[in-house]
Amino acid sequence: MDTKLLALVALGGAVGAVLRYAIQSMVGPDSEPYATLGVNLVGSLMLGVLFGVIAAGAVVSEGSVILVGTGLLGAFTTMSTFAMDSVKFSEDSVSTAATYVILSVAGSLILAWIGYRAALSVAS
Repeated sequence: MDTKLLALVALGGAVGAVLRYAIQSMVGPDSEPYATLGVNLVGSLMLGVLFGVIAAGAVVSEGSVILVGTGLLGAFTTMSTFAMDSVKFSEDSVSTAATYVILSVAGSLILAWIGYRAALSVAS
């Protein structure tokens, strides 16, 4: 294992986790699931942009991909909180839980694709 790359993951992860925490701290307790939805959607868009730039042929170092993609965006987005928010929603309303799951999954996939395609077009 390359210690430099490990340090980049840790640095990016620290920044991403702090950003997610800051965003979730700015919203009220009733809005926390929507903050999770927001960070997951933004993170998916940004990861799509990163890989779109790479696919367009831009030279992006392995360290940059590890720092931003794995570290920052990996820690910024959160599958575990999404899962627990879905469980909490299901206790109150199955339809609300289903809507949240569909928005999270489909929205993340669509925004990753949009980010990828947009970056690929702009960077080509």
